[in-house]
Amino acid sequence: MSTNPAALVAALNAQRGAFKAFLAARVGNEADAEDILQNGLVKALQHAGELRDDDKLTAWFYQLLRHAVTDHYRARGAAARRDDALGTLVTALEQDVTTARAFEAKLCSCLGGVVDTLKPAHAELLRRVDLNGESVQDVARALGLTPNNASVTLHRARKDLKARLKAFCGNCADSACLDCDCAPPDAPPLPPPAG
Repeated sequence: MSTNPAALVAALNAQRGAFKAFLAARVGNEADAEDILQNGLVKALQHAGELRDDDKLTAWFYQLLRHAVTDHYRARGAAARRDDALGTLVTALEQDVTTARAFEAKLCSCLGGVVDTLKPAHAELLRRVDLNGESVQDVARALGLTPNNASVTLHRARKDLKARLKAFCGNCADSACLDCDCAPPDAPPLPPPAG
């Protein structure tokens, strides 16, 4: 029988009800039991050559099913751990987004007025790249600049902004405005840049 796949399948199918009941008792539902049984039958056909004594077919197949149940629980455990990790990651990302939005709102309360005092080209680059998240290459192309020229101008704009924030915000600017105690946004702005 071990060399005859049709005889093997017939012998195993004769006990199909007992095999399925065995699996259902261990995995808790008929659908999973049926899936494991189907996979077990395929595996039995693949490894039929390993069966040396046809009288031990039933014991051999039950052993194969026990291993399949173990694999089933391992896969479910791995999936549960993966789902838990994904849930933790999503929660952390949501918290980061909430924190970033709160930080952005706080930062913009003093930053917007200071950016307005920069040279118009500097202010536009800072707004588009640093505040709106556009790439330097895209902004350079839109403004008719080379990417290198836009990068140099952006560097100068950031340096100028840092100096103006330091003048406007004082020590608060050193901590990236995390605990902003600057004048309210309706306070008179800095004078426009010279030249």
